[in-house]
Amino acid sequence: MQNLDNLINEYKNAPEIFQAGRYWKAYEDKIANEIKNADIEQLRSGKYPIFGTFGFCESVYNYSINMPVTTKFIKKFIRKLFITNKATLPYSLRLSDIREMAYNYCLVQGQLAKAKSIAEIETSTFGNPSDLFEIKGKKYTMQFLNFYVRFCFAQQYLNLKGDETLVELGSGSGFQVEILKKIFPWLTILCFDLPAPLYLCEQYLSKALGENQLVKSDRTLHATDLNAVVEKGKVNMFGNWMFPLLKTFPIDVFWNGASFGEMEPEIVKNYLSYIKGNTQSVYLLQARNGKESSQSSGVVTPIRFSDYNAMLDGYLLIKESDAFEANRRMSQSGGYFQAVWKKEK
Repeated sequence: MQNLDNLINEYKNAPEIFQAGRYWKAYEDKIANEIKNADIEQLRSGKYPIFGTFGFCESVYNYSINMPVTTKFIKKFIRKLFITNKATLPYSLRLSDIREMAYNYCLVQGQLAKAKSIAEIETSTFGNPSDLFEIKGKKYTMQFLNFYVRFCFAQQYLNLKGDETLVELGSGSGFQVEILKKIFPWLTILCFDLPAPLYLCEQYLSKALGENQLVKSDRTLHATDLNAVVEKGKVNMFGNWMFPLLKTFPIDVFWNGASFGEMEPEIVKNYLSYIKGNTQSVYLLQARNGKESSQSSGVVTPIRFSDYNAMLDGYLLIKESDAFEANRRMSQSGGYFQAVWKKEK
C-alpha cells in the first residue's frame, strides 16, 4: 500500500485545479480506505460496491419478488424457481439470451469498424468477476462487451493501425485499456487518474495484460519529462496532476469515457488545454446533459455536449451519436453521447 500512500501525498500537494470536484470528493477517502482493507482477488466480485463508482461493477441480473421471506427453504425455492436462467424477463427472455444477443451485436459492430472480432479476444478472469460467462470457448462479462462496443464506434473514425500513442484520462477500472491492448498489442497508452482508481487500475491491468506490459506509477511518480519515462508499446501510468507534462508531448488520440461529466467545466477546460493542438483526435463518451447536480451533492455545474464542442475549438466534429452498450442504450441523465473530433488542418 506504500505506493497508494505516495500517490495520495503527491496528489494532495498538487494545484487545486487538479483536485477532485465536489462529485468525487464524496468518494475519495472512502475508496482509499476500502482499498486498504480489500482482497484484490475479489475486485470484480461485487464484494466492494464502492469500486463500482469507477467501473468495477459487473453485477448479474437477479429476479426479485415482493413477498416476505422468513426461512432458508423459501429462499432456496425462490432462487431455484426464478434465478436459474428461466424465462423471467419480458418476451420470455432468458439471461443467456441477453448475453448471446449482446455478443452478436459486438460481432456486427466489429465488422462495421473493420476491427479484430470480439470472437478473437476475451476478458481476464482476475478479480473473480461475478458476471463471467462463456460463448464459443471465450470468456466475457457484459462490461467487457460494453467497452468493446465503445472501441468499435471510435475505430470507425479513428482508424487506428496499432502503433499510435493514446492518452486516456480517467482510466477507472482499466477495462478500455484491456480491450485496446488485446486488439493492438503495440499501442502506446498513457493512463492518468486520481490516486485510488489509478492504484486499482494498475492492480487489474498487471494481471489482465501482464506485469511486463505496464510502466507503473511508482516509476513515473516524479517524472518531469514524459520522453524520459514513457515506454513505447506499453501502458504507462500517471497521476492526474501530472497532466501538464502532455503540453509538448505529441499524441494521436485523447480518450475520455464518462469521467469529464463528473467534473466542473473549468476543470475539464484545464485538462483539455494541455492536449489541444498536440493530439490529432479526441474521443468522448459523456452524459449529454451533464451528471446529477443539487445544492449539496453531485457536480456544481453540469457540463453538456455544447460545452465540449465549444472547448474543442480548432477541432472538427467528425461524428456524434447516442451512446449504446452491448445490451442497451446508455440513458442516465437524459442519455449519453459519444463523439470523435479531429484536428483541423
